[in-house]
Amino acid sequence: MIRIEQENYIVYAQYDKRGRITAVNSSAFVGADWGTEIDRGYGDKYHHAQGNYFDQPIYSTDGIPRYKLEEGRAVERTEGEIEADRAALPERSPTAEDVTLDMLAEHEERLCMLEITTNAV
Repeated sequence: MIRIEQENYIVYAQYDKRGRITAVNSSAFVGADWGTEIDRGYGDKYHHAQGNYFDQPIYSTDGIPRYKLEEGRAVERTEGEIEADRAALPERSPTAEDVTLDMLAEHEERLCMLEITTNAV
């Protein structure tokens, strides 16, 4: 019988001054100086920690960190903590793409009204 030796991988996290985890990686790709060790183990969860370690992505869809370091361990942040970060986000200014899309929608509406008016006659 052939025995395959698996490597024990270390999971490292980087975090901001408030302890929110901003990145996670594995000893397969980075060294000990990259971040703080938060776990170790075998398999894809540890080897490819960037996308497999946590149950959810590190950031919410609006860019809020979902996890934090607490007593050296990675834990999920509470909904209240995430909502507080969300409330503190600055108002987003419209981008050029937003303005263009608004103009196109308005133009489409005018064309539809013109078509309705033309067909009604």
